[in-house]
Amino acid sequence: MTSADRTLLRGGIVLSMDPDIGELETGDVLIEDGRIVAVEPNLHADAEVLDCSGRIVMPGFVNSHHHMFQTALRSYWSDALEIDYFLQSRAGDQALFHKYTPEDVYWGEFGGALENLAAGTTTVVDTSQCSYTPEHTDAALDGIRRSGIRCMFSFSPVFGEFEPDPSYAHPEDIRRLVEHGSGPLVGLALGYHVDDDLFRLSRDLELPVFAHVNDVHMGRFLEDFEPEGLLGPWLTYIHCLGLDESTWDLIGRTGAKVSVSCIAEQTLGMGRLALQPALDHEVPVGFGTDAVSIHTVDFFSQMRAAYTLQRGGMANHAQGGGAEVRPVSTRDVLRMATLGGAQAAHLDHLVGSLTPGKRGDVIVLNAQALNAGPVNHAPGAVLQMDTSNVETVLVDGRVVKRDGRLVGVDLDAVLDALSRSADGLLRRSGAPSILLTSCRLG
Repeated sequence: MTSADRTLLRGGIVLSMDPDIGELETGDVLIEDGRIVAVEPNLHADAEVLDCSGRIVMPGFVNSHHHMFQTALRSYWSDALEIDYFLQSRAGDQALFHKYTPEDVYWGEFGGALENLAAGTTTVVDTSQCSYTPEHTDAALDGIRRSGIRCMFSFSPVFGEFEPDPSYAHPEDIRRLVEHGSGPLVGLALGYHVDDDLFRLSRDLELPVFAHVNDVHMGRFLEDFEPEGLLGPWLTYIHCLGLDESTWDLIGRTGAKVSVSCIAEQTLGMGRLALQPALDHEVPVGFGTDAVSIHTVDFFSQMRAAYTLQRGGMANHAQGGGAEVRPVSTRDVLRMATLGGAQAAHLDHLVGSLTPGKRGDVIVLNAQALNAGPVNHAPGAVLQMDTSNVETVLVDGRVVKRDGRLVGVDLDAVLDALSRSADGLLRRSGAPSILLTSCRLG
């Protein structure tokens, strides 16, 4: 093995998210052939050395719920409530989602994946939701693979009022995808709703399912599945808003995971954050960002939102308005953004912590910046950072961002393609430009 196959991240503050390794005031991380082999002080190896002094080294963030195909519609629904979003995206055959071409899907996925990587997110669960034809699905996977991100691709149905193409094939087309494979960094899963046939198929094919459980009614529907043996640890439930205690008991009892989208859920007015019930029932929980058409994929913002929303529940309880809340710590939130997300993505055997044997998905954050230094408390410093602090990103041991810039990416070309995609979607759907107005025109 040559030094080209080894990378040594030297001399940083290490937040490993591994309970056996813990946190190192000054430590090194050695990666060989894409795999973490050692995390400890004063390592020596014939390797490419990345000087991490004045930096914080930690696992890459794991985004456990995202719709990357929507990247070209960035902020279109930033004023939306839930009804606006669903009506304008899906209702009627002229709705925006129904006007996606495979090329639109490709650039949305590619651009969205690059945005996540640039922000320090090394793994994404992508709920496709735009597989109108097999060509749309293949375009999504092509964009994901080209980006170099690690991804769990949740092959999901298309919803709304439209005439399906004769080749529309959810969920049957998952068999083709499984047969042909999705690439070394891309795993396959099923989504997107609570459906007994879908859950049976996932069990038969031994694939994870990422299912939206948006309200109490979906939760009660879910409870009917347990006697059929359709529930288990291969399931991740998204949002989980307003669920009955019996549903939470079921989720905990069956070993499932939960993904919460702190900012998007509150932006759309969907319901109270489900973080505390997940903690109460000891359910592994990670963060998702949903879609940039609603709000940011920036995980620093996601962590701060979860931290403040959960702690805000303490005052509500004190005033007689809700269940008891035990405040999360900054370390708790960092764990949810990394190892918790990896558990929710069913990838914690590969990523989520700097554990020897796991893959080398690592981020290096600049702590010598006005928004971070001096570092008196490392986890707290991370929660005060933003994407400008993301200096270096590695996926599977390969550097994809160096010195604050994505490697080998023509960003102008990507942004031009996304602009053309947005223009085409609006033109074909007849949706209004809202540059200086709002999606809530009524």
